[in-house]
Amino acid sequence: MNPNPYQAPQAPGPQGPYASPQAGPPADRTMFVLAAVGAGLASAYWAGLTLLIGLGAAFGSISAFQVILPVVLIVLYAVRGVQIFKGDRAAARRILWLHGFGAISAVLQIASGGTLFVVLQGIKILIHIFGGITAYLVQKNA
Repeated sequence: MNPNPYQAPQAPGPQGPYASPQAGPPADRTMFVLAAVGAGLASAYWAGLTLLIGLGAAFGSISAFQVILPVVLIVLYAVRGVQIFKGDRAAARRILWLHGFGAISAVLQIASGGTLFVVLQGIKILIHIFGGITAYLVQKNA
């Protein structure tokens, strides 16, 4: 029975592309984009740091083996950033672990360096805080 006799009859239940209860309305793309930017910043930071490490390895003060972990991190942050940009909520959860680990390791490394090292680690912490907050908001609001 139609509750309003002056309206056209309607089929029962929700309609449209998001009619199923599991789909829900599309999430706000802004948080996905910001979380992807945070991942991109972390990847760019590690790319710059890897360049510095590579220069150190070229001059013999650092072994080439120390370049492997930064390259892996560049790839991980870049891949997660692309996945988040495409709307993958699970990638946002996975990058939370990377940002958390990165921020904690930066805090621990601050005590062992000079002024330039502290500034670099401070930038790293800010990038991880930004990326972690936006990835968390993707999880919370999505």
